[in-house]
Parts: sequence; C-alpha cells; structure tokens
Amino acid sequence: MMTKFTIVAIFIVFFLGMVAKETQGQHICHQVLLNDHCDGPTCTDLCDKKLQGTGQCYMTIDKRFICLCNYYC
Repeated sequence: MMTKFTIVAIFIVFFLGMVAKETQGQHICHQVLLNDHCDGPTCTDLCDKKLQGTGQCYMTIDKRFICLCNYYC
C-alpha cells in the first residue's frame, strides 16, 4: 500500500513540475489595434495575423468600439 502511495506521489510531483515548466514565462499582453468602428470578424482576423492572438471588440467609456488584442508576450 505504501509503495502505491509513493509512486502516485512521485507521479503527481513530476506532473506538476512539467505543467509549471510549460507555463513559465508566458505572460498575456494587450494591444489596441483599432481605436474606433470595430467589428468582430475584422478584429479577430487582424489580431490573429498581426500578433497571433485573439481580438475582441469593446465599448469604451466614451462610446467608441475598440479592438483589443490579447496575445502571449
């Protein structure tokens, strides 16, 4: 019984170490690509082509629709 527990514990530690290594250094950056008149398909396409990220339209406080691109730095 103790051997199974030890093997499972080692596997969990190994797995968590691999996950931590993969995500290390991946920060999400943001960039506004269009300052006004954003439409969804254009924003998504522009963000993907320019920064390999995902773009979405958002309405600002002053009622403009901007394209905000989220990508890995």
